[in-house]
Amino acid sequence: MQVSFNLLKTLIDFNWSIDELAHRLTMSGSEVENIEKKGIEISGIIAAKVQSVEKMADSDKLTVCLLFDGKQKVQVVCGAPNVAADQAVLFAPPGSRIPGMALEKTTVHGTESCGMILSEAELELSDNEAEIAVLTNSIKPGTALEKIIDYRDTIFELEITPNRPDCLSHIGIAREIQAMGGGMMHLPEFKLDEISEMADNVLSISIEDPDGCPRYTGRIVRNVKIGPSPLWLKMLLFYLGMRPINNVVDITNHVMLELGHPLHAFDYDLFTKPQVVVRKAQQGERFITLDGVTRELNSEHLMITDGEEGVAIAGIMGGEKSEVSEKTSNILLESAYFNPVRIRRGSKALGLVTESSRRFERGADPEMAPLANDRACELMSRLAGGRVLVGMIDAHPGPFTPVRIELRPERVNSVLGSDINTKKMSEILSGLGIRTSGNGNIKAEQPSFRPDLTREVDLIEEIGRVYGLDNIPAVFSPGGALITPESRESRLMERVKSYLVGAGGIEIFPTTLVDSRMVERFGLRQSAVRLVNPLSEELSVVRPNLILSMLPVIRRNLNFKEKDLFLFELGSVYVPTGKGQLPRQATSLIIAMTGMERPVFWNDNPPPRDLFSLKGTLECLADFLGIGPLSLKPGSHFAFEEARSFEVYIGEDMAGDLGRMSVKAGSIADIKADVYLAELDFEKLTELVPDSPPMTELDRFPSADRDIAIIVDEEAQAEDIRKLIFASGDGLVSSVIVFDLYRGRNIPAGKKSLAFAIKFRSPDGTLTDQEVDEAQNRILKALEERFKAVLRS
Repeated sequence: MQVSFNLLKTLIDFNWSIDELAHRLTMSGSEVENIEKKGIEISGIIAAKVQSVEKMADSDKLTVCLLFDGKQKVQVVCGAPNVAADQAVLFAPPGSRIPGMALEKTTVHGTESCGMILSEAELELSDNEAEIAVLTNSIKPGTALEKIIDYRDTIFELEITPNRPDCLSHIGIAREIQAMGGGMMHLPEFKLDEISEMADNVLSISIEDPDGCPRYTGRIVRNVKIGPSPLWLKMLLFYLGMRPINNVVDITNHVMLELGHPLHAFDYDLFTKPQVVVRKAQQGERFITLDGVTRELNSEHLMITDGEEGVAIAGIMGGEKSEVSEKTSNILLESAYFNPVRIRRGSKALGLVTESSRRFERGADPEMAPLANDRACELMSRLAGGRVLVGMIDAHPGPFTPVRIELRPERVNSVLGSDINTKKMSEILSGLGIRTSGNGNIKAEQPSFRPDLTREVDLIEEIGRVYGLDNIPAVFSPGGALITPESRESRLMERVKSYLVGAGGIEIFPTTLVDSRMVERFGLRQSAVRLVNPLSEELSVVRPNLILSMLPVIRRNLNFKEKDLFLFELGSVYVPTGKGQLPRQATSLIIAMTGMERPVFWNDNPPPRDLFSLKGTLECLADFLGIGPLSLKPGSHFAFEEARSFEVYIGEDMAGDLGRMSVKAGSIADIKADVYLAELDFEKLTELVPDSPPMTELDRFPSADRDIAIIVDEEAQAEDIRKLIFASGDGLVSSVIVFDLYRGRNIPAGKKSLAFAIKFRSPDGTLTDQEVDEAQNRILKALEERFKAVLRS
């Protein structure tokens, strides 16, 4: 986060020096990593009026310009294409300085040039180096640059921790300074003028996903004139690391940096209908973003639409269709609050991180949305000639409810080892914008801009860092350990690894780089990410799946006569996200099996491993993790045989693929043995695993066991039959197991026989034979209707 000292001074009055401010911010938790002084090399620059422009005889690009600098006429040679008579420009006379250069009289193609007409880039005020800076004609020739704009500034680069979204703004840093005793913070002062036309006559807002979008505000601004921003605004954005685009877009970025709330401006004339509808994206929906990239969305993404077409991916990036351009006249200005988790997942899925998503995913301030909208509209009115319609449309289905926390002063001093009085604690919290009350224990109310404050210990931390950890005396306090808690994903990884090792598996740790030639032969070039500067062709692609790095490990072990393999890996895969974008990193689990189930003993003849061995391992793992049921559906996979390729489902969620390696894949990997592989999306597993293991009450009554064998079409799936048996048993079926598959004599061609062991049980009492017979008959009737099943005698 980059912070302007000048902009801070407009929000809070403090008299600290640059170094003292940097020290205090660092000690309070917002570490200052770098300080850069801007404009210190500039001196002697003034405004001048171009009186005439003539082409230089022996040059296609150069012109000879006559300027009036407030005292005299001056001749200057200029190469800018936009210089014209009657312009007010920035002029560097001999003796002045710009970054990296002192100006002197010079001769260009035999023509004397007494100084330079400057571009903004030559003053390091923006990146526009192709054209000279043109000022408003109201600026008199001879006016010094420092009277036109305050170009001398100090920029702090801060390291903001992920739990402090409020500090991703100048108002948030001003609040920190206030808490440390630097002065009284105040919001920017402005007056918004509105015309008589009502906004709610031309705009409606509908939120179909209130969980994803608890608040959405919109304003309409008419007759906007799109053009370059004033020099002060371009300079401020450029100093803070953002590229100036046009006055409207620059205003939204300025407000975001000032107040911390992202906004988005739409060309309202490009909307199909006069409305905004916020909805979930459809799985696989495609959308072209402002950068011209077509992106595929999933149901985690929020879409801003005009009721028919998408116009923006909420909180991440706007769309090409409604982009503000030179033709734009009417603006719809969005200022909303989006669910941080949804924005984080959506941004990660696309591999697209923006200034907007960075703030929303950490937790923006829902109560700042209307103020930010008004602030930007006022600037558009003043800087772009816009006319603001009366009223803001504020759809607010999920109002902010603050957490109320009771703080015990004695607990504060016990944890910090300090001696801070209650009054000082209240002053610190109030300085941070936290409302407090109470004479004994402090009753605090969480502010909307601090989503991280939910517990008493959070307030204790705030008091400690603002009071100053260096002001708390050092003491030796024996007992206790400093523990960094593991993340939920890390704990789950360890559980999975421990289970698989206990089941006989061996974890492997291959490199994440794979041979591009293998990728090509498998037909995966489009889904793989190639290194720009690889060490070798064998290590030139980051793997798009774990199978590509598992197969060489299997081949090497088979070559060393290790044929009975049970290997697994929990590792990263890399998915391309678009041209010029970094790939998305995800986590997958792969399990591979070859050879025999167990070692051969003198009185034992173990079976070879097959798909059922692998399926059984996955089922046991699912039971261990408390998820399920696990089922398979026919699928298609680049490395598996067509008839032995399956999609793995946990409940209704697809979690990965399982199958037997095809002959073609074996030929590519140089493996002749039967190999069985399963690759699962570990991030999906993490979502499905419950925080605590599910409990099941023991059965109190005995079961009645029945076996049935039915003849069905070859295409019928045993899993579908199992589900129908459960569904048609009227709640009396407690388990169904497939125990036999038969094809042969007495079975017609195109048919097969499947045998099922069914347990009937009631939670209310012991079932009678009649009740079991009735339930079984209902099952057989359902199987006959659905699968044309015939009971095998």
